[in-house]
Amino acid sequence: MANKNSYVGIDIGHMNIRIVQAEKTAAGVRVAKVAETATPVDTIRDGLVRDPEQVGLAIKQAMKDAHIHAHYAVIAASGGAVFVRSVPFPKMNTQMLRESIRFEASRYVPGSIEESYVEGEVVGNLGESQMNVLLAAAPKDVVDGRIATCNAAGLDVKVVEIETFATYRALLESDTSKQASSKTYILVDIGASSTTVSVIESGIYVMHRSMPTAGNTWTDGLKSAFKLESVDAEAGKRALDLSECLTGGSESPPLKVIITQIDELIRELRRSMNYLQTQNHASDSSRSTEIDGMYLCGGGAKLKGLDQYIQAKLGIPVTTIGVFDNPIVTQFGGITGSGVDLAVATGLAMRPMLSAA
Repeated sequence: MANKNSYVGIDIGHMNIRIVQAEKTAAGVRVAKVAETATPVDTIRDGLVRDPEQVGLAIKQAMKDAHIHAHYAVIAASGGAVFVRSVPFPKMNTQMLRESIRFEASRYVPGSIEESYVEGEVVGNLGESQMNVLLAAAPKDVVDGRIATCNAAGLDVKVVEIETFATYRALLESDTSKQASSKTYILVDIGASSTTVSVIESGIYVMHRSMPTAGNTWTDGLKSAFKLESVDAEAGKRALDLSECLTGGSESPPLKVIITQIDELIRELRRSMNYLQTQNHASDSSRSTEIDGMYLCGGGAKLKGLDQYIQAKLGIPVTTIGVFDNPIVTQFGGITGSGVDLAVATGLAMRPMLSAA
């Protein structure tokens, strides 16, 4: 791997682009530089970059303004078409797995295998004749568009991975106090246009899904209900506190609008929890999965009282978490806050350090 300072992790979102340059330290990881810029309007839809040149120029300018100098980028694919799931495969060696993975994956991956990038990794055995493979797939146009974007910014892409893997690395996997290898966590990344829900059981992804209820949904609800401009609706959303709804005493009209949409997200989260229990019971009737915690991250997780409200409704521990809540991740300079919206970019920036280890 090249010099570690030559790498940046880039989170290309629908509303914002976040860029992190990190350094390895004796204690863990230091976030050395951060750049953030608004994503050019209407350049990304459903995870697909529709104007790589324009988005690439925005990245290049953001890096220049933040005095970030790098040659290589680590990026991630995201969106509803991205597929992650642990699936059973016939037992085979690594070479056979590489040769047959596309054929086996065609039984599980929605859409065209020919138009997707597919990778798999063995994560355990399932009896004498089968093995458990973590299967990941992303449409080629989603991945290629992001690579073209970085090329337009003057960066060479070295690694492309699934967005939720980077989030898990930055928030849970690298934090030994979370004991991620032996517990079951639900990781909820609330972005602008979609929310990604991942269930990780003893370090293995057992569920991954994307839903359209997200930060923009709540902003648009306020815009429609009160005839507001986007900037005013966003400011109004940031001023709300969902914990007021738990006392039953709030008559705030904006809260009433927001809470209807939040309850829809909670219904989807409950369905994911029920599905997990059903699947585990089907494989072992005596098995009951205990969920050790749910973690919220992403820009949408900044909504005040959201974690308290979801915890009250689902009855499990729910915590909003940022990269700087991880004791091995430190910050340098004037970076403020817990880094709740920096998980993807930081996790991506950490990737070269693991490869060089």
